[in-house]
Amino acid sequence: MKKKISFLLILCMVSLVAFTSATYAGFSKQYNPKVEGMHFGVATQENMMISKTGTPGSFRDDIPFSELVGTGIKTLRPVAGTVSTNSIELYQGQYIANSSNYIKFELYFAGSNNMDLYLAGSTSGTVVDSIRIDNPTYAPADVTKIIDSVRVGFLAYETIEKPTPDGIKLEYKAKQTNIYSVNQKTDESYLGGLKYETFNNLGHTSGAQNDVILMSTEANKIYKMDIFVWVESKDVNCIQDVINVNLNINLRFLAVKNESGD
Repeated sequence: MKKKISFLLILCMVSLVAFTSATYAGFSKQYNPKVEGMHFGVATQENMMISKTGTPGSFRDDIPFSELVGTGIKTLRPVAGTVSTNSIELYQGQYIANSSNYIKFELYFAGSNNMDLYLAGSTSGTVVDSIRIDNPTYAPADVTKIIDSVRVGFLAYETIEKPTPDGIKLEYKAKQTNIYSVNQKTDESYLGGLKYETFNNLGHTSGAQNDVILMSTEANKIYKMDIFVWVESKDVNCIQDVINVNLNINLRFLAVKNESGD
């Protein structure tokens, strides 16, 4: 089986993470990057398109950030992730976390080739980093800890095609989770006995065993993925009283086309 790099799918957001308030915006454009104002751009090459709903006629090359998560100020507070093979759930104490306290959106993919999707991060190889701001209320060491406690979760779905009298009906069944953290995590990285695996290697390195495939797609089928961004309250490095910390969340994806042959 031969794999060929086919395109880069770029999602970049600039987030102001604060445990009292948060603001974010972003931009991206494939091959000819450009800032698109205060929105989150999503771009693909012609052989892969995306949609926020997965409905016919909704697939395109670019989706504004505001269409994915809405506009206005978001409040990001530490939440605890519970991760299984086919689910990501976020809690505050014993209760389901308020959706305003983390970022979540879904994307649908449709391509003309069989592809594997990898996380590539920024062009310099980072997924989460900070932006220098004039704020004397925090120490750089605290910001480093906050970055270390950020999680980016990817929940990929299996597509099931069911024939109906009116045609083919698509259903999506949660299939695979992958959680990114900046640094490698062990059992000792968590408080309160909460443990789940994360990965921190990026991209596709010629089929190395530790390459993490976020989702595999077949040609001419629609696939769904949920994306979560949160601060893990059970991480030993989570500093809950730091506010007004600017973070870059760089969600750039690499799609690799599978081709038969040597």
